Amino acid sequence: MNNIKLLGRLTAAPELKRSTQGRSYAFFTIATPRQNNRDEADFIRCIAFDKLADAMARHCGKGRQVLLDGRLEVNVSDKQDGTPATFFHTVIAHHVDFLHDPNREAVA
Repeated sequence: MNNIKLLGRLTAAPELKRSTQGRSYAFFTIATPRQNNRDEADFIRCIAFDKLADAMARHCGKGRQVLLDGRLEVNVSDKQDGTPATFFHTVIAHHVDFLHDPNREAVA
């Protein structure tokens, strides 16, 4: 089973784009703190599609905490010159909960 859950903060606002067929997609990166060292983080490249991509572009900005459910996709770039192949890791988001937003004022 390929299932991944990430809790972290967006490093920038999601980058919303449209495919030639009109499908929405948004790239974003989540900074997730390491469990054994809170001073270090992993920066994980993610993508959302369709309504989720639109919602993320509308409601999420840099620093927004999110909880993501998705799957890990690994792509390989074969090189013809004999150098080692390059692996690209991306998390495909299926569901994202929008949590704390540091850019909004607290309601009193």
